[in-house]
This record gives sequence, structure tokens and C-alpha cells, in this order.
Amino acid sequence: MLRVFVGFDERQRVSFTTLATSIFETASKPVLVSPLVLRTLPITRRGLTPFTFSRFLVPWLCNFQGAAIFMDADMLLASDITELEQQIADETAVSVVRSLDQYEQTSFMLINCAHPSHRVLTPQFIQDTEINLHALEWVGDSEVGSLDAKWNQLIGYQNIDFSKGNIHYTMGVPAFPETATSPGADLWRKNASLGMSAVPWAEIMGQSVHAINIEGVRLPRYVWNFDTNQPYPEHMELVQKLVLEHRAQKSQANQG
Repeated sequence: MLRVFVGFDERQRVSFTTLATSIFETASKPVLVSPLVLRTLPITRRGLTPFTFSRFLVPWLCNFQGAAIFMDADMLLASDITELEQQIADETAVSVVRSLDQYEQTSFMLINCAHPSHRVLTPQFIQDTEINLHALEWVGDSEVGSLDAKWNQLIGYQNIDFSKGNIHYTMGVPAFPETATSPGADLWRKNASLGMSAVPWAEIMGQSVHAINIEGVRLPRYVWNFDTNQPYPEHMELVQKLVLEHRAQKSQANQG
């Protein structure tokens, strides 16, 4: 199973939810998505974001085995990320979109965690090192693979193909007034809405043993006191509201 680690920023949690939704919606095979929550990791070093340096823990978190992908939080998948499994090679330590500036290359990495060059990436090393990790200085140039440019398309800097690859809202996801008119905003908002969506409770739980029927309204059993045969006081207002609404709808239907 492909492992995907996502930089987590507590200041914009919706970014992780939306990205994860887009991964699950476009993947053709199971994908394990894990947020890099800095307070749970063995480093404290941070930069502009909490995951500025935690991204380099991925090989260590994978026990230097297998392969994994790291992604910044402000991204969105437009096509199947499991395509990248075909590009994992023993001789390649890490693959990035090499046409980008160094500081952007590491925002999306396909990492061969088993490559021996990654053994240096211990928590202590990442916490203290002065080498430029974003320039991939811990690996040799011949060990860096090249990904198709579609896997890190930067909004505001490039012409974007929104039908494939990975969209990078590097100036901010369209969750803020300042970024509301961002290219690709509708696509991001569609995934954000999907990630926070739910069908009505009755459709999910209404026919289960956990539901009761009160005048045709399905509700969770905890609202009802079966000893007194009436709602518990803390649920009374809700029960009355839903039952009255159901009565009104029924009356309108009968009149129609």
C-alpha cells in the first residue's frame, strides 16, 4: 500500500482534510494518508510552516523501508497518485519535479525510504543540521530522480492543467477571502465541501437498532426515556421541533 505523508498545519486544518479527500477520490488502489503533526514527532524545529523540517522524517518514520510520498498541505490531487508506484527505483533515493526552484522541489517528494543515503535522516540530525535539506544535500545528484511536471503545478507561477497530477496552491488554498478568486478555486472548494459532507442521519442510521420511530421521525434512542415514555428534558426541544416539522410536511402533502 502506498504511504502518503502530508504536512499538517494546525492553522489551516481544512487543507489536510481537502487534500486527503482528493487523494481518496482519485486513487485506484488503497492509499495510507498520514498527517505530520509536529507535536507528535521527535523534533521541534519548524520554519514558515510546522512541516518545514518534519517532511525529512519520512524515511525514519517508515523505518527506512519501502517507499512513500510527502506532500505539502496546500495541494490537491487531480489524478491517481498510485501511478507513482511505477517510478520507484532502487538506485533513486528521492524523486522531485526538478524544474522547480530548490525550495519548491521538496514540497512533493517520492521517497525510496530504503535507500542507504537516507540513513543520515535521524530526528537529531534533522533538528540540528545546518545543511540545506531543501536542496537535497544529503543525497548525491545522481540519486535524485525527476518527476513529470504535472506532479507539482504551482498556482500563480505556471499554466496549470487542472485535469491531472497535483495542484499546488502555494500562495494559499482558496479558504480565505484573499484567495477566493484563485485559479482552481472551484475545484478546491468542491473537494473541501465533499470532505465535510454527510447524507441525512436517518439515511445512515434510521433503520438500525440504534434508532427509534417517534411519529414517523427517526431519532437516536438516547433521546427517549423508555421508563417515562417521553423524551429526556435535554432532548425535548429537538424532538418537538423535528416532530412538528414532520407533521407540517405530512399535512402539506395531504392537502396537495
